[in-house]
Amino acid sequence: MKLSKKVIAAMSAAALLAMAGTFVACSDDDDDDPEGAITKVDSDNYTVDYDNSEGYGTDSDTKSGSLGTYRAWARTSLKHLGALTKITFKKGDADAGKGSGVMGFAWDLKQGTALADGDDEDNTKPLTFNLLGLRNNNGTLQYYVSRYYNITDKQKTNFGVESANSTKINPESEPTAATEWIVEDIKALSGVDLSGETADVWVEIVAVGDTHGSDEIKALDEYKNASDGAWVVAIYAKDPSQNQDTVAIGKVVIPAKADGAIGSGYDAKPSQSKQAVYANIYKGHHLVGAWEYVDTYAADEVVED
Repeated sequence: MKLSKKVIAAMSAAALLAMAGTFVACSDDDDDDPEGAITKVDSDNYTVDYDNSEGYGTDSDTKSGSLGTYRAWARTSLKHLGALTKITFKKGDADAGKGSGVMGFAWDLKQGTALADGDDEDNTKPLTFNLLGLRNNNGTLQYYVSRYYNITDKQKTNFGVESANSTKINPESEPTAATEWIVEDIKALSGVDLSGETADVWVEIVAVGDTHGSDEIKALDEYKNASDGAWVVAIYAKDPSQNQDTVAIGKVVIPAKADGAIGSGYDAKPSQSKQAVYANIYKGHHLVGAWEYVDTYAADEVVED
């Protein structure tokens, strides 16, 4: 699924320049995964294997707000225009993979400045990001999409967002407090058999911009009318790069700024903000799984003859 020369020709010089250096080395924050739940196998493969039977932080007052849930992500080197990734849920031992937690992505990661109120003792700068979560909820596959603003502690319940600051309405102005915009609430998906030892789901996340309308990126077929600057998320029960007739079993758009009060924060240029693989392991459970980047839509692939 390389980007075609037709797509390359449609790209502006500025867009290609913005995409240059799409794959770069990245440094992990200590707070991303303090327990080492996620392992980077190589640049295209990540795994999670974490037993949270006792509940993370239950013996520490510093993490008591987590209710024992452990959250982690691993920042990839992809400052992506788009990517197709296979997520594999594994049962493993005990009830791993069944009601055990969430696998997905955090992307469009943007680091803010220190909090204005001075609550920044660890020199932690707040993050704004999009989040896709997938989970096996006792035999039913579910997903959700949110955009989070001003997050400083991944281990707090809902990243520290107070219930009053969790909304299904696109904010009218950039929030200054920890805020969640629920783009797609928890929704069931059909077509994935979760009864076996493993189950695979394919996820395509694309920044709609200069490649809008390309027949090489399946997710854009799902949203031909998405505006430049939007993020398109499509979920498949089969690999869409190998099964061209595959139809998404779940899809959502985080609208562009022009289509909403705040929108995605993406400004219709190829994203230069990082993506991370994300896991959320519930107390009393053991989550086992893997992410495989099947294809990425990035500058070092479009220069090929």
